Amino acid sequence: MYAKSKWSFTVSKRGLKVTTAVILLVGAYFFLSLYVLPYQYDTLPKVTPKPRIDNINISPPAIHLGNTFYITISTENTGDSADIEIMSVGFPNLTRTEGFVQIRESDFNQKPLFIKKAEKVGFDYQGTENLIPAKYPSIEAFSRPWRAHVIHHIQLVVKPSSIGRFVILSKSIALPHLNQFAHFPLNGLRDYQNEFTKVDSIQVQ
Repeated sequence: MYAKSKWSFTVSKRGLKVTTAVILLVGAYFFLSLYVLPYQYDTLPKVTPKPRIDNINISPPAIHLGNTFYITISTENTGDSADIEIMSVGFPNLTRTEGFVQIRESDFNQKPLFIKKAEKVGFDYQGTENLIPAKYPSIEAFSRPWRAHVIHHIQLVVKPSSIGRFVILSKSIALPHLNQFAHFPLNGLRDYQNEFTKVDSIQVQ
């Protein structure tokens, strides 16, 4: 009887030690999660990718209806490395790119995408978190990753579909979009995606 009671007491002490150890471990976990790790994360250096469209060349500056022109765009990341680079070229005068826009050259490391009118696209630099229908066709060229000070180029062959001013809208975005420096241009005209865009044009006669 005494041996049995002693054994039970020993088991109870072991159980108490295990319970105490579990409580301490759980407490340490919550302490690290709530105080230590967030502080360490906040003190990490913040990366700041800075896209920039270095040059847009349209040649020739004016054409006759039925002819084509070349548009060459170069974009550079002048800041820190980014996970993804997006170079977007939009054509508000067109209803489709088939038969009107071709990619002649591209050194982006991902295959460019042809975005159709009404296709779902991101809004307000939020990527795929908030989608809206595209109001006009565009081409999006990608690189992943986008290292600091790396320049990419794309050249398009474009055939306008009507006489008058033919508009080209271009922009460059780094993802994740962490601050106002993660897109180019930094200000100016906003497109239907509520994103700043650079406006160029050619006269079609």
